[in-house]
Amino acid sequence: MLAPEIPLPGARERMLREATRIFATKGYDKASTREICQAAGVNIASIHYYFGDKQGLYREALIQPMLEVLAHLPAPDAVRPLRDWLCDFYGALLLPLRMADSDLAHLMRLMGREMMEPSAAYDELCSTHIAPQHQALIEMLRQRCGAAEADMGLQQLAHALTAMAHDYWMSADFMESLAPGVARGPGAYERVLERLVAYGEALVERETALRRRDAAPVTSTPSTAVLP
Repeated sequence: MLAPEIPLPGARERMLREATRIFATKGYDKASTREICQAAGVNIASIHYYFGDKQGLYREALIQPMLEVLAHLPAPDAVRPLRDWLCDFYGALLLPLRMADSDLAHLMRLMGREMMEPSAAYDELCSTHIAPQHQALIEMLRQRCGAAEADMGLQQLAHALTAMAHDYWMSADFMESLAPGVARGPGAYERVLERLVAYGEALVERETALRRRDAAPVTSTPSTAVLP
């Protein structure tokens, strides 16, 4: 076995970047660890040194970017002003838009592969890391909207809030083809953030209003029938 080289500054990050690109382009089975290491400028033993094996490298390439996003999410808070909370919420979810265009494209292509054919790493990402965040979001929305329980309406609201940001990840290329600058380039991040905060605020306020309407007592109107 090759001895691992002395770790170089940024070696691990370069390996993850090249692994994401090659896994996204070729898929897990056809991706070569030797090709990944050559592209990253490290020897093949570095796979074992940093990640254990090819599966460990793949898992890290898939999960690490998502963990960085999740780490920036604000703590659920039903008391904090909604606009302030949403600003931090979407600020975290839109972090991938600040990646280099090529890096974002490779990450989204890799995520797209996983959505079509989920691997054990994707299942771990969803069940271990995303699901608890989702449940915490549901509970916060329940308190904000005055709901007695976490019903299907709150599930739909939570998915609507996150889907708006998610679409900018997965559809950035398509958006750019229709309107260059809408998802990338100078000022795009700030423009998208401002709009999503406003849209998110409107969604939560509308859900709250619907629940208040449904909970309001029905008042009967006096009969206008003419007695014989």
